[in-house]
Amino acid sequence: MMQEIDILKSIKHTSHIKLLETFQTAKHYLIVMELCPGGDLLNYVRKRRKLTEKNAKYLFKQIMQGIAYMHTIGIVHRDIKLDNILLDGHGNVKIGDFGVSRRVDQDELLFEQCGTPAYIAPEIVQEIGYKGFPVDIWSAGVCLYAILYGNVPFKANQIGDLTHELY
Repeated sequence: MMQEIDILKSIKHTSHIKLLETFQTAKHYLIVMELCPGGDLLNYVRKRRKLTEKNAKYLFKQIMQGIAYMHTIGIVHRDIKLDNILLDGHGNVKIGDFGVSRRVDQDELLFEQCGTPAYIAPEIVQEIGYKGFPVDIWSAGVCLYAILYGNVPFKANQIGDLTHELY
């Protein structure tokens, strides 16, 4: 939780959810973030079944700008998916949910299996170690596919089921 708060405090980009305040009670940490009345991109796409190429391009450009920014400051998200991409009141992208994000070095090898099975990169499934930044790019590609076609290209309820899908 503290790592997520630290990451949110360090991100200053228009394509990312803004952390406004944090509070701590005896039992809870409370995180106050900017309002995103447009909801998440998953529900936005579901309501429309799929998006036009023009609309997809508009949203995907913002997603990639947000990911590029994160990577330039050494943060890998590791759970890029339609559910974690929010829309503000003007239809602009706000990347959120930094629960499995972390700071990494350019060539650092990671071994934690995390992410959402339908969006997860093959190198995570292989369990041989992976560099963080490319896994966000893979997941963004899955998002683009889902935006344009209305469903994800690979389906699995758990990471182990993906082995058959990806290979």
